[in-house]
Amino acid sequence: MPALDLIFYYTRENRYSFNALGGALESSGLSGIDILLPETERTLIETVHASLAKGHGAVIALSFFTAQAPHIERLIKRLRQRFGPGTPIIAGGAHPSGAPEEVLAMGADHVIVGEGEKAIVDISRTLLKGGPAGKKIITTAGALPLDDYLPFSPKWHMFGSIEITRGCPFGCSYCQTAYLFGREQRHRSLDKILSIVSLMDSEKFSDIRFLSPDAFAYGSKDGRTLALDKVEALLKGARGIVGAKSNIFFGTFPSEVRPDHVTPETLELTRRYASNKRLVIGAQSGSLRMLKAIRRGHTVDDIYRAARLAYAAGFDANVDFIFGLPGETERDVELTLKVVEDLVKIGARIHAHSFMPLPQTPFAGRPPVPLSPKAEKFLRTLCSRGQAFGQWERQRAENRGSK
Repeated sequence: MPALDLIFYYTRENRYSFNALGGALESSGLSGIDILLPETERTLIETVHASLAKGHGAVIALSFFTAQAPHIERLIKRLRQRFGPGTPIIAGGAHPSGAPEEVLAMGADHVIVGEGEKAIVDISRTLLKGGPAGKKIITTAGALPLDDYLPFSPKWHMFGSIEITRGCPFGCSYCQTAYLFGREQRHRSLDKILSIVSLMDSEKFSDIRFLSPDAFAYGSKDGRTLALDKVEALLKGARGIVGAKSNIFFGTFPSEVRPDHVTPETLELTRRYASNKRLVIGAQSGSLRMLKAIRRGHTVDDIYRAARLAYAAGFDANVDFIFGLPGETERDVELTLKVVEDLVKIGARIHAHSFMPLPQTPFAGRPPVPLSPKAEKFLRTLCSRGQAFGQWERQRAENRGSK
């Protein structure tokens, strides 16, 4: 019988984070642990009750991002009312990493800051020995080598995308990636990736997806200069394993690509080896002034070029834009709407977002600029035509509700 039940609140939005933790625990070889994966609040409570009734040690683990923080705060209060202080609650993920003191004030017992693989193994090992989980705020020192851990856990049937790269050199003002994982990219080695693809192939998975802040930068030494030989070795190797029977998705959800990295060469490799006919391209603004202000490192011309190249190569483009960025003027919005209109004319779909201030970023604490009635009407019209989509309205409401 397992001595310790780790109960992951395994929602659709957060399972990528938990998959990495499951992979770390499987890689560690620790015995006496079971991972339980309730997907709803009701099944979470039922799972905790069942674990305690069996006499197991039960630990609740929550992973969440900023938009989920109000819901998680209410959830922690309900968990405390049902189970009291004796059942530890550990929180990690993007929001807890950026605002650990805030999450402790919500009622969490421990907060893991940054990469959680080593921390969850250390905590589990200590709890198995009967000791306390450790400090209230647990920070992993240094960057973790991806090859040391599986990206998910076959043992606990936690399968998903294969994370191939972590970190980002650009440090965009609105994005947590570089501030959580560092500005030096780390890549999982080709041999490790292909061994994981082989494992998924043996498990009869029909879809292989790769997770990266910028898929086309795989293998790059600096994340800026592409290493096309590394990209080809990855895609060719994966295709050689799965053959024609499985789909390979590259440069699409849950990854994206930078506009300046969309080239005839990267598109040709994707067409040759991958299955997806869609690319997710991160543009964020159609104003060159704003692109410089948010440290994107590419131009408006790069956005146009990427969309046109993708269309010519037979790809549909989903292009991300963020509205309400701090410092955005009416002129900046007009320029962005003009770019959006032009992209739609060549067949692109617009993935619209409303800016949300994320902790630990240069824009943390900066309020969003209100969306003008003209821009709101324009986006609603595009959405009604199927030319735009996204959670921009929900994000606006969440911004107002958090004030």
